Amino acid sequence: MADQTPSLSLKDLFAAKAAAAARRRAEAEEAEAQKKAELAAFSDRVQTYQITEEDRERALGRIRRAFEAGERELMLVKFPSVLCEDGGRRINNHLDGWQDTLPGVMHKVYEWWDRDLKPGGFTFSARVIDFPGGMPGDIGIFIGWPQTLD
Repeated sequence: MADQTPSLSLKDLFAAKAAAAARRRAEAEEAEAQKKAELAAFSDRVQTYQITEEDRERALGRIRRAFEAGERELMLVKFPSVLCEDGGRRINNHLDGWQDTLPGVMHKVYEWWDRDLKPGGFTFSARVIDFPGGMPGDIGIFIGWPQTLD
């Protein structure tokens, strides 16, 4: 009968460790490539999307529901700050002209507010809503209203 004692060598352990590290690197690179591809596709949609009447009606319904629930504002949409021409710096620092840095359809939302909602007393704001790694992450676009008509 042959000896069935398992064997172990440092060479095998180091090889297994290196193979696992290579797998983790490849998975991380694949995930990063997927994330970049998704961001590029989203950026394309942001730049080319045209707001429809259905979009406006859906937004107005959301505003009504938030108002009726006692809220003072509604975040209509959020998007990555990297889509702003300055990475969200003007928005984050409340600098003049921040609305001009809004990308594509987000600027169209601002124009819709300016034309249709502002005359009715609604406010518009954009702000950085998270800071992953200490850097601006997503930006939220908010429609607001006062608590009373005073």
